[in-house]
Amino acid sequence: MKTPHARLGIEPMDRYEIFATWIFLAFGVLILAGLMAFSITSADKTAFLFTLAASCATFFLGAAVVLNQPKLYGLILLVTIVLVGCSITAIVT
Repeated sequence: MKTPHARLGIEPMDRYEIFATWIFLAFGVLILAGLMAFSITSADKTAFLFTLAASCATFFLGAAVVLNQPKLYGLILLVTIVLVGCSITAIVT
């Protein structure tokens, strides 16, 4: 009997890839939470909104990993990096 992943033609990730992905997401969440906390304490609405958008984009990274879509993962990661950069720029200026 085939697994649901095999029926869809999706190769399951090995445990090292899953572990690396969770570490990456955990540290990403810590960075975003720190940026969001700093934005709230400094009352910088623009930086907070950029960080909130980056957090929402990071939420969808999990779906890209589960569905084994590396191009989608890269695109969402790029959007997240740009939004974090915009948030840092808004804090600095």
